[in-house]
Amino acid sequence: MKRVVVAALLVLGAVTFAAAEEPRQRVMSIPLDMPLEADLDGEYLEGIYQEKLAGELRDSVLIEAPIQHIESGFTENRRLQLWFSAREDGRRVFWAHLTQSFGEGREQAPEQVLTNFEATYGKPDVVRTRKSESSGSWVLLKLDPRLPETRRAAMLQQLEAAFNPTADEIGDFLFLDMRDRAKLLGSDFRGAILSFTAFQGKVAAQRIELLDLARAATVLNLVQ
Repeated sequence: MKRVVVAALLVLGAVTFAAAEEPRQRVMSIPLDMPLEADLDGEYLEGIYQEKLAGELRDSVLIEAPIQHIESGFTENRRLQLWFSAREDGRRVFWAHLTQSFGEGREQAPEQVLTNFEATYGKPDVVRTRKSESSGSWVLLKLDPRLPETRRAAMLQQLEAAFNPTADEIGDFLFLDMRDRAKLLGSDFRGAILSFTAFQGKVAAQRIELLDLARAATVLNLVQ
């Protein structure tokens, strides 16, 4: 009996360890929770810019107000914004969003955009679409795989019940007010978001975001 109990504990420990070792969701090598100045898992934001992004970086500026954030331009028509939480929270990234335009003649098919997202973040947990004869828009959500299973299950249940954006909200998802996002996603949403629109089967731009609304609440009033 003791051997059975010990074996069960070892299996449970292995499962817990595996969940804790899930890789962080990243955009342009930068994860949620990355502090502006301190380290995260031994990495520094400045180090990521210098060691992993320097060859692609075109320009970058830190904007102090009204909310501290960094705006950076990269090769291949990519623009990245990193928004930081309150000082008391360690000035950590709560919103990272990357916008990429493909340019005339370099548009992508919707299927390719979807495949690329899934290859990076895994199969989406929630998909919402709006389609007409000549165009279509998509919003995909992938919850942070490092979330505790109970929180993840509760968040997924909330999304399945309440994440019902209108056609206009799907098409303009990146530009939604953060309060509207909280209303749609839930005030504790944490994960990756892909949004894009295709015209006649061609995608001219895509937007990939990492968002932690609980952390956003340290600098934003998300109450409707």
